[in-house]
Amino acid sequence: MSTGDKKHDRVTEHLANERTFLAWLRTCIALMGLGFVIARFGLFLKEFSIITKNQTIPSNLPSQSSSTLLGMSMIGLGILLIIYALVNYLKAQRSIESGTYIPRHSIMYVTSIGLVIFAVIVLAYLILIST
Repeated sequence: MSTGDKKHDRVTEHLANERTFLAWLRTCIALMGLGFVIARFGLFLKEFSIITKNQTIPSNLPSQSSSTLLGMSMIGLGILLIIYALVNYLKAQRSIESGTYIPRHSIMYVTSIGLVIFAVIVLAYLILIST
């Protein structure tokens, strides 16, 4: 393998690393945007109930605080994932340069399990406000 081939492979690996980093950033932005929407959802329900004078939403339901907590949790998760993405990008960059890159899968497992838990919490919340 010539020096030009090695350099081309390294460039390709760096570009893939950058695309992965940008994908993480897009995911984090989506997570934080959804967190904002969820945080404001409880407020919307209360205001909608007041405007329509329809008391189908129980007044003692802590929907605003639950929504706010859930939304803020998602925004916090987005911030943590941005930090992780940057650290992972920098480590991968150094590993690519030194030729010792080994992919890590643990964050995929942790993120997947966390999102399943979050989905169950959101589902329980929606069931709670619909009853």
